[in-house]
Amino acid sequence: MKYQDRLRAHLVKYKFRGLGVLQSGAWKGPRTGAVAEHPHILPAGEARLNILAPYRERFWEEFERGERRPLHRDFAHLNSSQAMCFNLFYPLVVDRTWASAFVQGVLGVKDTPRTLAFEYVEDPEENTHFDFFLQLESGAKIYFETKLAELGFGTADLDTRARERLVQLHAPRLAGLVDARWLEPDAFFRRYQLLRNFGVLAQPGNILYLVVPRANESLAQALRILPEITGGALQHPLHNRVRVLYLEDALERVKPLLRGRDEALKNHYREFREKYLPVE
Repeated sequence: MKYQDRLRAHLVKYKFRGLGVLQSGAWKGPRTGAVAEHPHILPAGEARLNILAPYRERFWEEFERGERRPLHRDFAHLNSSQAMCFNLFYPLVVDRTWASAFVQGVLGVKDTPRTLAFEYVEDPEENTHFDFFLQLESGAKIYFETKLAELGFGTADLDTRARERLVQLHAPRLAGLVDARWLEPDAFFRRYQLLRNFGVLAQPGNILYLVVPRANESLAQALRILPEITGGALQHPLHNRVRVLYLEDALERVKPLLRGRDEALKNHYREFREKYLPVE
């Protein structure tokens, strides 16, 4: 059984047992418009349950107060990577002491967060969205791309408009960061999402984290190209600046950091593990 199927089966049980929701949710196919019900989708009006209970009320209160973050079309899916990202990082927004502990203990970055944001866009013209973002007291920036059940990283069509944006926007940002062969249209658009994200790494202290489950075989396959793009040499501009953070490893590193913390935080990450890490 593939990871995507294992995860959906696990989340259906989670929905029944953990949330007490038995009804399936509807999904409308983007191409055909056909509507079908699936048990791993929350029913209409229940999408807010995709945020874990310990911080759910506060999260949605902030959302309603105007600190709105655009919700993805499939946010009601229990395997939504956006919901997973909110659940993983929202405690950092709530508690800056926890944010510092997370940055230092989970990421291994000896610095303190100054600014935190979800759905972050650094350059509105270029319009790359990052799922989560930190700026540190040193001025360095950390960007996060999070994935859960996806089969890979996004590609793009080789149309005229895309080629123009490659020449005008993406290539100038990536020049000097990746070899010129990755900026050839065919190579670039086949690895569009990955390469486009690298454009924010021109400043030496900036880091991009790709947060994925190790158990997702499809994403593991997609990430095998990384060493070829970023190079293994110490002198490569992207050396150690594009980092894979496996979800399983992050939660193991969180465990010792929770000692002495409040019960809401402990319960949050316990529930996170129960929701997103299926037992084999």
